[in-house]
Amino acid sequence: MLETKQLKYFVVAAECRSFSEAARILYTTQSNVSKVISLLEDSVGYALFARDKNGIVLSSRGEAFYRRALPLLENLELLEEEAVDSAKGAVRISSNPSSWFARRFSEFYEFHKEWNLHYNIHTDTTAQIIQRIRRMEDEAAFVYIFPEYRAQFDYELKRDQLCYEEFRKISGMLYFSPEDSIPEKQPSAESVRSMGLVQAEHDEYVLSGKWMFDGKPLSPEPVVTTNSDYIMNIMMKRNGLANISAACFTQYEEGHGPGIPLFRESGLISYGVLLNPKQPPGKTAAALIGYIRNLTTQQTDISEQTELKIMEKS
Repeated sequence: MLETKQLKYFVVAAECRSFSEAARILYTTQSNVSKVISLLEDSVGYALFARDKNGIVLSSRGEAFYRRALPLLENLELLEEEAVDSAKGAVRISSNPSSWFARRFSEFYEFHKEWNLHYNIHTDTTAQIIQRIRRMEDEAAFVYIFPEYRAQFDYELKRDQLCYEEFRKISGMLYFSPEDSIPEKQPSAESVRSMGLVQAEHDEYVLSGKWMFDGKPLSPEPVVTTNSDYIMNIMMKRNGLANISAACFTQYEEGHGPGIPLFRESGLISYGVLLNPKQPPGKTAAALIGYIRNLTTQQTDISEQTELKIMEKS
């Protein structure tokens, strides 16, 4: 019977093409790696490596074994991580990248520190989050759904038997500062149109395009893409870059917010929670859902009001 240790030693050795290098990475000895691989070859009944004075290379059957072993090992390691999280009482949540959600989760955590829980918060694209919820890797996911992708989203919900509760529809926003460092003066309309963007990698807010500002199309170009919120915030604060994202759920006085509302010809963006009925959220995840739901639905809905005003002007 194959063991996880054997698969791990084999995969590392195959990728390093060296038993000695594999031993260094695995914090063991070369002789131990060689012994484990030999036992694995005895178990499968054929040679996985060809050995010579220059090192090791995968045999033809070893290459086929590697293609099967790698995803199996990755899934086993994921199961082990989930088992550790379960033992800790981990609450697993996913979300699209969102500074607003990050602050709200921070508040929620502070309110409930006495619960003494372990949280795993994963950020990703909507497409990847759907797969995570389908595989029940997370208890709940907070996502933004663009109107032009709604038909595809609804199809995937039906196909995977998932549930989506919409909290609110909102506009987009061109942020010229993070929400926690609002400048005293907003930039002029002319400078807004010349701003470069710092955006997340594979960012739907740029890929979907079709933004409107003051009744006219706005199509600034990303000059920096990153998967780091730290880099994004620094580039906005120090380098004069902007970021297109969903409007926040906080109401600001006109001219005193972190950005300028943007709208789409196709309509407003839906924000809500994605769930898998096969794995109902636990007590803590349900409490977080309720907290986010209340914050988004009790705020004055200024997106539609502002959109109407701008449409009237144009």
